[in-house]
Amino acid sequence: MRRSLVLPVAMIAGTAMITLAACTDVPSTAGDDDPVEAADLGDGEPGAAEDTEITVAIPFPDITMYSMYVVGTELGFYEDEGLSVEVITADNVNAAVSSGSADIGVESAGAVIEAVRAGVGVMPLAGHFCRQNFDFAVQPGVTSVDQLAGTDIVLAGTTGDPAEFQRQRVLEEEGWGIDDVDVNIVYPGPDSATWREFFVTDRVSLIPFYGDDRPALDEYGANIAIETLRPWANDLHVAGKGWLADNPNSAVRFLRATMKSLEHILAPGVGEIPENKDEILDIYAANDFEVDDLRSQDHPWVLDAHLACPNLYFDQEAWDTTIETQELDPLPFEEHVDLSYLNKAQELLGLDAAMPSEELVYP
Repeated sequence: MRRSLVLPVAMIAGTAMITLAACTDVPSTAGDDDPVEAADLGDGEPGAAEDTEITVAIPFPDITMYSMYVVGTELGFYEDEGLSVEVITADNVNAAVSSGSADIGVESAGAVIEAVRAGVGVMPLAGHFCRQNFDFAVQPGVTSVDQLAGTDIVLAGTTGDPAEFQRQRVLEEEGWGIDDVDVNIVYPGPDSATWREFFVTDRVSLIPFYGDDRPALDEYGANIAIETLRPWANDLHVAGKGWLADNPNSAVRFLRATMKSLEHILAPGVGEIPENKDEILDIYAANDFEVDDLRSQDHPWVLDAHLACPNLYFDQEAWDTTIETQELDPLPFEEHVDLSYLNKAQELLGLDAAMPSEELVYP
């Protein structure tokens, strides 16, 4: 699922694009279906990193996806752990990790669960963003769901995207339920820029939208019907089972450095105006991201802090909530997930393992 802030960006120098087959085309490891066992990471500081050059695959090259890795690199958090981090983009992150093209990846929570179910050899390592924003625009003059009758609407870019179920659920909870309205759900393609183009040419009456869509929607005169936040796992960090077995200290050190980076981005805390904004935007700009619009913003969510949890939160409740809200088939958490690496890194930083309890006012 895309984040709330996706900006026009230039690719970071040295970043590669990987195109991989769908997970179903990756050689399956489903025969190795024994329940996972908790890793024994010992007490105190982790040992030296085994793999010192970490490749992280992300699904698209936007500033929000890169943020924690760019900041962690520039401020020396990874270097302090004996690591260097290269970020690449991959059409299919789970496949990139499973094939060994990447050591760690970031993929939507539902896609991770389905990859685990398919036995492609990946395992959730930690959270990436622990909340999701759900923003919807309707045509000018539309003030109730009944006015959508007889029109086309967008809930997802492609058929089978589990995010469609989550969005339909949020619409219902926010008083815009479509179950009893005669609407036609259409799928224009995975990019929200295409959804926006359909909307401003009056071809669809409702779309989900993101931060980069907002200026065009405001200029068009769209009615912003819903802006709301849910404490649902957005993306997850994943790693290959074999890589984790061979590189436990690297995994812990990577997570610790990433959490230090998040702490710096979010300081003084989630829900407050970020005190390090100028420094962080300078880092983004030095890595070829467009930040001019962000420099003029002075609100708590300018760095997408409403989506982030500094402890990279993930646990069984988040797993089960993803399955429920995306209407996936059940899959036992304890048989497929080992949070030892995440819990060790959290412990080293003195962080609680639970979902942060901040009550956030969004937007």
